[in-house]
Amino acid sequence: MTPARLTTNMEETMQNKSISLAARAIALALAACAVGAQAESWPTKPIRLIVPGAPGTPADTAARALADAVAEKLGQPVVVENRAGAQGTLGLGALIKAAPDGYTIGMITMQLSAIPALRKQAPFDLGRDLAPIVQMTTESPVFVVRRDLPVSSMKEFVAYAKARPGDITYGTPGPGSPAHLGVELVSRSFGLQLRHVPYKSISMALTDVAGGQIDAALAGSAAALTGLASGRIKALAVSSPARLKALPDVPTLAEAGLADVDIRGWVGMAAPAGTPPAIVGRLNMAFNQALARPDMRERLQSVGAEAAGGTSAAFGAFIAAEAARWRAVIESAHISAD
Repeated sequence: MTPARLTTNMEETMQNKSISLAARAIALALAACAVGAQAESWPTKPIRLIVPGAPGTPADTAARALADAVAEKLGQPVVVENRAGAQGTLGLGALIKAAPDGYTIGMITMQLSAIPALRKQAPFDLGRDLAPIVQMTTESPVFVVRRDLPVSSMKEFVAYAKARPGDITYGTPGPGSPAHLGVELVSRSFGLQLRHVPYKSISMALTDVAGGQIDAALAGSAAALTGLASGRIKALAVSSPARLKALPDVPTLAEAGLADVDIRGWVGMAAPAGTPPAIVGRLNMAFNQALARPDMRERLQSVGAEAAGGTSAAFGAFIAAEAARWRAVIESAHISAD
């Protein structure tokens, strides 16, 4: 082949590549325009919000309150759908399988972030399967004991439990539940050996604390307040950074000597992976605006939750950090949900 012909072939090849690259660039630009147009017109119909829990729970109450406020911002109804069961994985499965078009969103919880470490074959990967929207709330559980336990502070409870290794019992809603992981973390931080007694619900565990069948429990603030009202249990510590308004006389875990231990629960909102970023951004803005309302903050506090908020990227990073943190606790304590 002559040099002239070689040069011509090279020029033709480069020209073809340029045309190919230009065509790809145009295709990508058209796709971006289509997504942008879709996000700009979205939403044109009701949005489904999946709650992986039963109606009437604090998380469900918070979801419904926020759904109404977000619907006002977006101009379309946000319809809550409860999918309870299997530690929240039934609801999460429905969310993951939904079309990534912004018309299905769902609640995720601290418990769901821990499940991949609790099961040998986890059915999901939050980082892969979801598009984080926003962290909605945090909840500060309360450490409670039976009324006749001869302790009046967390310091006294630690001394009492250390003198009776393996004898002090605590109830939770089951292996791997937030309450179980939280007590396990506190126990290890204080060097305690407590005996776990699983129940089907935290209310059942609190009933037995009140009845004296077990010694202690870690309960969400709303459930704890209900139990405390009976006068048959007493609170030793709350896990919030500051004392709760509803329990001003109950010290925090930091005051009890665990300044670096955070066992707060949390709830957030996510969409299926692949949901257009522009739609995720609009959802994030709507939820943040709702969470900033004083009446919404008060309503959330009434069910034991504190409004959070923030960017979708920050929430994604938070989920990853939580999953890693609880995996370390689960593996060191040999906890399994299988």
